Amino acid sequence: MFYYKGAFRETDNFIYFKSDVPLAENDVVIFGEKTYFIQSVEKEFLLLQKVGSIISVSV
Repeated sequence: MFYYKGAFRETDNFIYFKSDVPLAENDVVIFGEKTYFIQSVEKEFLLLQKVGSIISVSV
C-alpha cells in the first residue's frame, strides 16, 4: 500500500490518499467524479492539476 499527499498549484489545499500501485509523473488519478493529472512526484508528495474532461482520440 502506498500513501500520498497531493497539493494543487497556487493553493493551500491538500488531499491525502492511498493507492495499491505506485504513482508516477504524468499519471491520471480519479477520485469519484474528479480527475487529476500528476504534474510531478517527490517521494510521496504529488503536485496535481484538475482535468476538465478527457477526450478519446484515435490515430
